[in-house]
Amino acid sequence: MNKNPSETKIQIAETLKEMIKSRPFTKITVQDIVGACNINRNTFYYHFENTYDLLYFTYSREVQNIVDSYHQSNASLPQAMDFVLNYIDENISLCTCAYESLGEQQLKIIFEKDLMFLVRATIDYFSQETEQKLSEDFKTFVGYSYTNLLSAQLIWYIKHNDDLDKEIFKQCLQPFFTTSLKSVMEESVKTYKKYEVRTRSRI
Repeated sequence: MNKNPSETKIQIAETLKEMIKSRPFTKITVQDIVGACNINRNTFYYHFENTYDLLYFTYSREVQNIVDSYHQSNASLPQAMDFVLNYIDENISLCTCAYESLGEQQLKIIFEKDLMFLVRATIDYFSQETEQKLSEDFKTFVGYSYTNLLSAQLIWYIKHNDDLDKEIFKQCLQPFFTTSLKSVMEESVKTYKKYEVRTRSRI
């Protein structure tokens, strides 16, 4: 087979993604995957330790693709959130599988790794829009905090996907996230200015 390792790795991941649509992850074996990919077991184990390692790679790649699409399209945060939530709805079998098989903590790690970019881009946008000067340390702190928040909300959305009103969830998440983030940034600037005034008065 005329494929380099990276292409083979992606092929294996895409095969798992398709299989999950029709059967439980726990019923999918390495033999099933190598048979569908027309590769041998040594090739599979060259790329992955086991099927859980493959699932982690597959879902991480999906999340990274979402973030890349956001970056390339220069979408607004509400548009990006719509895109993410629509992706979850359209790929709920894979998302649920990742949640149930990898666990909430691993899923959180996957989200945080890639969503930090989205959150930091939003912070930079607000900073430029309001002409607020914020330190990189503060941006990192706020970025990490809100990435945690967004990750937790997305996991909750996956966990309760069958039971919730999705339109209400979207309507609540977007303004809560953006309004709250903007308020934190505005308050930080006020606090910094007060500190600056007190410092100058002591000189």
